[in-house]
Amino acid sequence: MTQWIRCVSVPLLVLTWARFGAAGDPDARTVEKAVLEAHQTMTAAAERLDAEEFFASILDVARGPVIQDGRLFASRAEALEVVKRSFEGIASVKRVYETTDVTVISEKAALLTGKGTSTVTLQDGRSFDSPFAVSLVFVLRDGTWKVLHGHYSIPNPR
Repeated sequence: MTQWIRCVSVPLLVLTWARFGAAGDPDARTVEKAVLEAHQTMTAAAERLDAEEFFASILDVARGPVIQDGRLFASRAEALEVVKRSFEGIASVKRVYETTDVTVISEKAALLTGKGTSTVTLQDGRSFDSPFAVSLVFVLRDGTWKVLHGHYSIPNPR
């Protein structure tokens, strides 16, 4: 069954993108702009260490809305608690994106991918830089762009 779903869903996704996401499409540009704004809101919340506001942008789906560094969280609530704990002892977080790309899938779905560097400063003044990569599937729900699935990772050293 899973094989069948993959065989059908991937071509449908490609056909939908080809119809809607053509370069220069004004509707696609509108979606891209809205998704970038939603992502900026999330980034600003993370930089304020506001886990609740950050997670307000993530849908509460039944299973696996977030993967972080190889860990698939069972629920949005579990991921939220881990992020809240990780913010303890942190004075500030700054994320600088080198690249941020939006692939518009339809008028109600888009994929955002990006990479950059996070600078974390602890309350004792120590500071650490770390590269990161992110992929977020945004969907339009009740007039608001929300994350259906997010994947955050720190690349392995080479």
